[in-house]
Amino acid sequence: MAELRRVDPKTLVPNPNNPRSSIGSLEELRKLALNIRAIGILHPPAVRELEDGRLMIVAGHRRTEGAIYAGVPEIDVYVGDQSEDLDALAAVSENFVRLDMTEPEQWNSVTRLREQLGYTDQQVCAALMVTPSYLKRLSLLAKLHPPILDAIALGRGPDERQRKIIAQASLDEQRNAWAEMFSESVEDDEDPAEYRVKAEDPEDTVAWGALARNLEQKEWYARNARFGDDLARRHNIVWMEDLFAEPGTDSRYTLDATAYAAAQQDWLDNERPENSIVLTSDEYGYVRPPEGFITMGTWMATQEGEVMGYGLNPRTLKIVEERCRPSIAFTQSHANVSAEPEAPKERPDVSGTGHKMIGEIRTVALREALGEVAETADPWELIAALLLALEADNVRVQGDASGNNWSEPTARTLATADLFPEGSLVRDEKLIRRHAVTVLQSILNCDVSMHSGSGLPAQLVGVLFGADQKMPSMAFEAFLKCYSKPGITKAVQAEGLAPQNTGKEMRAVLMNHVGEGHWLPEVASFAQAQNVWTQKQKKKQQKIRELESVVDDEDLDEMPEDDFDGAADDEADLSNGPVVPVTEPDSEETFSLEAPEPEPSEHNEAMQFMRDHLEIVVVA
Repeated sequence: MAELRRVDPKTLVPNPNNPRSSIGSLEELRKLALNIRAIGILHPPAVRELEDGRLMIVAGHRRTEGAIYAGVPEIDVYVGDQSEDLDALAAVSENFVRLDMTEPEQWNSVTRLREQLGYTDQQVCAALMVTPSYLKRLSLLAKLHPPILDAIALGRGPDERQRKIIAQASLDEQRNAWAEMFSESVEDDEDPAEYRVKAEDPEDTVAWGALARNLEQKEWYARNARFGDDLARRHNIVWMEDLFAEPGTDSRYTLDATAYAAAQQDWLDNERPENSIVLTSDEYGYVRPPEGFITMGTWMATQEGEVMGYGLNPRTLKIVEERCRPSIAFTQSHANVSAEPEAPKERPDVSGTGHKMIGEIRTVALREALGEVAETADPWELIAALLLALEADNVRVQGDASGNNWSEPTARTLATADLFPEGSLVRDEKLIRRHAVTVLQSILNCDVSMHSGSGLPAQLVGVLFGADQKMPSMAFEAFLKCYSKPGITKAVQAEGLAPQNTGKEMRAVLMNHVGEGHWLPEVASFAQAQNVWTQKQKKKQQKIRELESVVDDEDLDEMPEDDFDGAADDEADLSNGPVVPVTEPDSEETFSLEAPEPEPSEHNEAMQFMRDHLEIVVVA
């Protein structure tokens, strides 16, 4: 029978076979201690009496540590008489169910229950409240290279599909692929095969998709490649023959997915047909046209201005082709431009990689600037900044980045708990400031990402709190390599230096010129966001006025709500009335008062096809 005793928590002996290797962060322990100090321990830890009379913890290590941290002199414990085997099962179950362990910790515990204590999978699943399929998924961890397990423990591992592919490769193959991936990320005396991902590393430190492709035992055929022999040689692709291929087919293939993908991308960047455009694609292979274009359905008739788009499918590594045409907004904005073919676009001054680097550095500078004003910031400025943060591209009502998983409180939850403990505001200016800054730091970032970046609002907050002063000098090789030749030429000339023959020479000249000083180009500064934001707001107001000029008050009364909601879309059908745009007084642009011809959409073309080819017969 279990016996309830009151003991000093410091006298309890930790279980040497505790399945959890860590009790969590100091912040989590502090929160638990505050909770224990306020309301006590609701569920006493379970202990077992040893032969020498000491009490060993079976379940409740975190509660015990929290009580010690809170300075509680005595706590209640349940003293049981169960066996050591049952203690192990109880300890693992308590950690599985009440506070998530990392997957490697879970697998190590399950392995001990199976191999050392003899529990069956059915018993383990029942005790831990997991399904057999979940247990099977955990078993893949036994087949993974240790640094991959570390990444999974940090919550930065591969998805389920990638994990299966990686686990099918031998540990030696995984080790070699890992070493190749991080060969340039370690010092000379370090083994790249043992490189460990750190919590502070960027989210995309490990290209799990590329790693899975490299380890997948799959043939990549020459017949599906757009590149020729020259690019194959340039990327060191050695073709092998498929002896079982059908006669008359190109049976050459390679197992080197990385080289194959690089050659396909090389063809896409440098050898695709003239006047074509590049399509991007997501991880599932769905292509997306660039800004200003939309893809056309296969059944749609060929139209003037149509171009071909080419993109690389990240899964099949095949070049995808799509017919594209300019969107309505693109066509209207170029209405007065000559119909002659456009000259090939020059490379932007700074590449996408450069902008991504700028975003990551900006994020660090923004958070440092916010941290410095945590004790002195004007509350009204913080309120304005929070309003901007909640307008950020990456903010969603469903959650925020401060909670590591769904069971942990976010910065906003902790703030409201401190500021409104009994429903009334605690009017502590220092406390309000600290929580406001913490929420801002948890929400805002300057990452270049369609889904998780905060966009311009984060940069404006950086302007508000002087984040440009926290930006490091950008005159370093890795960043300057992201400049195109025209871009680096402009940067050199802006410093009063003479242009050189090559980009490499201009990078060297600029770095020597800056030396130990500080160089921050306008494109990397926070301040440049102000003008971009102003122009963006003007465009929004312009669209609102244009829409108001199209739909009068009577039309609004008769228009169904759904139609009005969609009227502001860029691709909206405004053919029911003339478009009479209103221009700014200082605008130099001129607009035609004649209603443009409605741009054909897939829906409109389908309706026209039906009217031309189908006849409706009514039978009485």
